[in-house]
Amino acid sequence: MAIINEHYDYQRGWEHTQPGWHECSVNVEHIEKYNEIIDWVQANIGKFKRHCRWSVTDKNLLSFKFRYEKDYILFTLRWS
Repeated sequence: MAIINEHYDYQRGWEHTQPGWHECSVNVEHIEKYNEIIDWVQANIGKFKRHCRWSVTDKNLLSFKFRYEKDYILFTLRWS
């Protein structure tokens, strides 16, 4: 089951949350795709709450930051 919320430090803001991590964004037209992406992150990124951050940075833009380059590459190969 997908988490239907953002996962980052709201007080610091997106720009200042985990600077230096690997960042990418995905266009999301429908909530179903959002759910699919978040389900995939939960299933494929080890300790995702510790090693990944995400936010809806624009109306249809879902942005991610990954601690490890291998997770970033795996994500971009699947969703970009």
